[in-house]
Amino acid sequence: MWDRIRNADRQVLAWATIGLAIVFFLTLNALSNTVLTSTRLDLTEDRLFTLSSGTRDVLSTLEEPIDLRFYYSQRFDEIGPNIARHADRVRELLDEYERLSNGMIRIEEFDPQPFSTEEDLAVSDGLQGLPFDQSGARAYFGVSGANSTDDQDAIGYLAPERSPFLEYDLTRLISNLAEPEKPVVALLTDLPFQGTQFDNFTPWLILDGLRQFFDVKFLDKDATALPEDTEVLVIAGAHTIKDELLYAMDQFTVNGGQVLAFADPFAETMAMLGPTAGQLPPPGVGQAAIEPLLNAWGVTVARGEFVANLDDAVRVGFPNPETGQQVAVDYVAWLTLQGDRFSKTDAVSAQLQRIVVSTAGAFMSAEGAETRLEPLIYTTPTSDLMSAFEVSQQPNPIALLDRFEPQDTVYNLAARVIGKVKSAYPDGPPENVLEALEDDAAAEALRAAHKSEADTDANIILVGDVDMLANQNWAQVQDVAGEQVAIPTANNADFFINAIDNLRGSQGLVGLRGRGFSIRPFEVIEEMRSEADNKFRNKEQELLARIAEMGETIERLQREEQTTGAILTSQQQSEIDNFRLEMLDSRQELRNVQRSLREDVESLERRVRVFNIWAAPLVIAVLAILLAIVRRIRRSRYHRTVLH
Repeated sequence: MWDRIRNADRQVLAWATIGLAIVFFLTLNALSNTVLTSTRLDLTEDRLFTLSSGTRDVLSTLEEPIDLRFYYSQRFDEIGPNIARHADRVRELLDEYERLSNGMIRIEEFDPQPFSTEEDLAVSDGLQGLPFDQSGARAYFGVSGANSTDDQDAIGYLAPERSPFLEYDLTRLISNLAEPEKPVVALLTDLPFQGTQFDNFTPWLILDGLRQFFDVKFLDKDATALPEDTEVLVIAGAHTIKDELLYAMDQFTVNGGQVLAFADPFAETMAMLGPTAGQLPPPGVGQAAIEPLLNAWGVTVARGEFVANLDDAVRVGFPNPETGQQVAVDYVAWLTLQGDRFSKTDAVSAQLQRIVVSTAGAFMSAEGAETRLEPLIYTTPTSDLMSAFEVSQQPNPIALLDRFEPQDTVYNLAARVIGKVKSAYPDGPPENVLEALEDDAAAEALRAAHKSEADTDANIILVGDVDMLANQNWAQVQDVAGEQVAIPTANNADFFINAIDNLRGSQGLVGLRGRGFSIRPFEVIEEMRSEADNKFRNKEQELLARIAEMGETIERLQREEQTTGAILTSQQQSEIDNFRLEMLDSRQELRNVQRSLREDVESLERRVRVFNIWAAPLVIAVLAILLAIVRRIRRSRYHRTVLH
């Protein structure tokens, strides 16, 4: 057999090999399509095409069937391949949900044609139709769902821009239908969560997200008690708290209640509202309002001080007061935290990729505390505690950077309290709280119910910045056919909702949030730009100082000439000319420094562009050359063997 093959015509063998390769390729594809339908190889960094354990947990706990309707107008294919590919991904993901649900998820697909019954069904299910042409016809791309008790929910439009969050959106939809009764979250805040008159009382995006999972009950300023069915208490930027409510919060915690508390040294969001927010409290008031609780939990804060950090500082444009020139400067009060700034051992922070904070406070364990702090978000050692008064009135990023002195200390910006907490009122309810009650019987009942120490470990998470919840710190809003679509740029909302979910013991959706981003920074270029700007700024300051010194010298000499009437000597005149020449040289050097530093980034961009264009052809060419060399060597060996 082998002898016949070896002696066969080489051209025939080549054609036979090609034919066998084609047959093998087709057979392999046919087998993979039939046998390997449930097998996936996901090579994306964030595993975007792999269902997470959170989704599997949600599907495995379904107790009643859920019907999903997938609407996709085939006319969308005419727009371009991107939306068609996104539709294919939605279709594949829904199939995966159906396969893993053991029959609890049932899926129907519709192609709503204009003026058809399918279009009426899509509209009644809450889908957002997009105008397709001038005839007024609309196209639909969304998912609706219903459970056995006719509760309904829908994703009105599956925007391709939200493709990294597709699994999260679908799992949330199913989770909402599986558990229509939402847990109660009591929210105490002075921030404009529900909007202001200047934005037509448009709620913050994070509030919309919160309401998808929880029944949010706001506590007003006169509240003296928590709602009876409160599962999680959120304290977010409250500047004043009535004594009765503070005592209720204390007892809620001691009795095992879950608390997410923000202790922000300076709520910039309130300051941005201006006079509409009334008399703005000075920095540190938000921390002081809950300080009795923090102390009882074994935690201290540096009241009125924020964590400044150089490694994660946000670069901003700011006019240099000395030159009037717009310069890029690291604003050490605003931080973008990424990578190893998050605890990977806690479910709340393990999946985070990017968190943006502004003037965030720090948490430390109190001396002699019986509890301990488990860090969730923290800084690098290149950090310093600075007074929030420095940024409360016309902040100057350049001056702030000049006063910045790294303390070689890592600060906790968010942390979990571990251990059994004590009451802030060890002697029982305060007298003014008792006096406010209706009668002595109520007061006696309150005394009897008082608890001075928890029996179980605390369920408390602390966060040092409340501005992280504001839209501008974590999302971009895009208008798609009249619908506002939020595209997250940071995991701030994920962290907030994860923390509440985690506190109440639900883990299903925690691992889903924060898995992907549609916006990724060029970290190497940003790092080079940061380094270049720092070098430029130092050199700039040095040159500016020299120029100013020379200018003062010239001005002094000229002033002496005018006041004394004495004509400058040739040596003095020569000195002035030399100073002027030196000033011109210094200015030229300043421009050269700026240009050379910019060239570093441009050079890297050119190298990356060349690599992208030529890497693949070069690899193929090298492989072809190597293959030709190998074939030539083998042919030479064959001829030598035959001749000898």
